[in-house]
Amino acid sequence: MRTEFDNEILEEYDSFVISEEFEKEQIRKNIREKLLNNKEELNSENYQILGLLDYESNDWKKYSNRIIENFTKSIEKDKTNFLAQLYLGHIYQDIGKLEKALEVYLKVDSKALKKFQLWRYVKLLEQIGYCTYKLGNESSGIVFFEKVLKWYKQTPKNEHLARPTELLNCLPDNHKIVKEIKLIEDYL
Repeated sequence: MRTEFDNEILEEYDSFVISEEFEKEQIRKNIREKLLNNKEELNSENYQILGLLDYESNDWKKYSNRIIENFTKSIEKDKTNFLAQLYLGHIYQDIGKLEKALEVYLKVDSKALKKFQLWRYVKLLEQIGYCTYKLGNESSGIVFFEKVLKWYKQTPKNEHLARPTELLNCLPDNHKIVKEIKLIEDYL
């Protein structure tokens, strides 16, 4: 159950997400200050928001250790927080720690994620494939990319999936999967 404090923070974070870039820094600072002043009582969602505040900044690399720490605390507070797990995997992938990213991605409750947002679930499959492929197990990575392709084929046109950047980064343009995805997603 969310407290009034949690609702206030969530409302401010929603405002942060949709605000213009010049407004973001002040909102980020305000949210961080409120959360850190209440550090003893922070819950999983609060730590997730702390991680996202830094992750969504232009200089996120500078804060990568703090981002990892906050997402990790979020998961410690609530092992079922699949979004914090997903974002923890993202930051590890972004800083090039693919083994760690893969380890975290494989722990994400994919059923809950799929129910929450299909596009995130399909992207998770792609990211698992990417990490697996880049870590040298190309055939297993391709198995995940085939699953991604299957979702592109069966997802209605009005329900958008994320751009398959990791898949396109791994496979050559003449690969069967790439060719099929480009037929489906003509913007590629």
